[in-house]
Amino acid sequence: MLRDAPFKDWVFERSLEKDLDPPIIHYVFPRHGLELRCDDDEKICVIFLYSNESDLFDDVLIEPHFSWSRQQVVEYFGSPSKSGGRSNHPILGDYGAWDRFSMPGYTVRFEYEMDSDHIQKITFMRNDVVP
Repeated sequence: MLRDAPFKDWVFERSLEKDLDPPIIHYVFPRHGLELRCDDDEKICVIFLYSNESDLFDDVLIEPHFSWSRQQVVEYFGSPSKSGGRSNHPILGDYGAWDRFSMPGYTVRFEYEMDSDHIQKITFMRNDVVP
């Protein structure tokens, strides 16, 4: 993937968390709103896409788009397999409502902005790593 357009020209930071079992390799693309979490064989386990103004993933590469509302996400994917409301976590801080959809071969999770129903983060996970 890192050898193909558009990613081949993107600057990234690679880090390894050896203390975890199994170890996790992170690839962070700070100016592109993309983070990859890989297993120790360098196979992608989780893809995080962000819509922060300073860290925006170019959503022309995917569907759904960050401009979609929560209602549009549900219309496209159907009923969520799991959902949650806004929350304040002691370590993670405030985060918006979310919906998770189990698909054949992967799971996709949408986190919405705190004060609106627009997408803030999209997470794609292999089904074997879903928490």
